[in-house]
Amino acid sequence: MQLGTFGAILKYAIEIEGKAAEFYAKLSSKASGDAKAVFSDLSNASSKNVQALERTRRMEMQEMILEAISGIDTENYEVPCGEAEDVKGAIACAIEMETKAAKFYSDSASKLSFLANVKRSLEKVGRERLERVERLKKIA
Repeated sequence: MQLGTFGAILKYAIEIEGKAAEFYAKLSSKASGDAKAVFSDLSNASSKNVQALERTRRMEMQEMILEAISGIDTENYEVPCGEAEDVKGAIACAIEMETKAAKFYSDSASKLSFLANVKRSLEKVGRERLERVERLKKIA
């Protein structure tokens, strides 16, 4: 699905953060040791990102941003991480999910560069998602 507006991009960002929070919360309940702690931290971080993105959307929507945006298609960023049979498989899926999410945030930030605050917020979340990849690789 093409995301052609500011609102659609932020709505999708909130959705992927919500899905990530749920995914990591489920993994945390199944894992143990270091993996459990990492998954719990990642779930909490995604929940905080949801709140930050919702706040950004509320603050910037007041300006009624109607500028058309092209080149952001959800098919390029989705990873079907369902119920993994083992922690190793879940980590591999999580790494792919984090990598694609970071790409989404990078692409979106460049498309929304006319909104400096939004661009910075998206870039920050994108950097955090790349940092998650490194944390996940350490427990893989």
